Amino acid sequence: MLTLHVFAPALNTISPSPFSVKSLLLLELSGLPWTRVTGDPRKAPLGKLPVLVDAGRAIPDSQAIQRHLATAHGFDPDAHLDAHSRAMGEAIRHMIEDHLYWVLVHARWIEQPQATRAAFFGRVPAPLRAPIFAMVRRQIRRALHAQGMGRHSPAQIHAMGQEGLAALASLLGAGPYLFGDRPAGADTVLFGFLENVLAADLDTPLRVAARAQPALVAYHQRLRQGIAAPLLGRGPGARG
Repeated sequence: MLTLHVFAPALNTISPSPFSVKSLLLLELSGLPWTRVTGDPRKAPLGKLPVLVDAGRAIPDSQAIQRHLATAHGFDPDAHLDAHSRAMGEAIRHMIEDHLYWVLVHARWIEQPQATRAAFFGRVPAPLRAPIFAMVRRQIRRALHAQGMGRHSPAQIHAMGQEGLAALASLLGAGPYLFGDRPAGADTVLFGFLENVLAADLDTPLRVAARAQPALVAYHQRLRQGIAAPLLGRGPGARG
């Protein structure tokens, strides 16, 4: 049995982590038996979630999880893609995970700290919640600065989010998924990101920009009501 350690549902999302949602959807698409548990990033090998545990072996990082499912279990969500589509999928993944993700981080941790503290630190004892959150928020602010996103003004960051979302909307083809009528790895990335922008109970400029792209809204709803629907009722401890 595969065990996926992810963040618990919060903010009206399947998980308040795009990377957790990505891995949850990968496991759902794989058809393999698996269970979901609420993880603790402090105990994770890389200090972050998700982490897949397979026969006692921990596989951290969502992309490493995708590779492990392919090599160890024969499930490759990109098996039906040609070389060009695989390359496009990789480019889309990097645009989301290495660029737009940081716009989302800024929208939450810098612009909506109270809601973010409740979502990620609600289980921390009340006397410790505020100081621990403040410490983590300082670390994230430094990470945003080091990555480069945090060196820009809020207006510039919002504009980057709008531009990236518009590009994603343009890349969506006529099919139900990014590359036709079958989901690929890039779909799990895009859905995980949109789940945390459109479904999250946070009114941010990024959410406003996403709602202004009908193709992205329709895509998110289509997948949430389709291949991702089982995840909505699959809380910690649920088995597949």
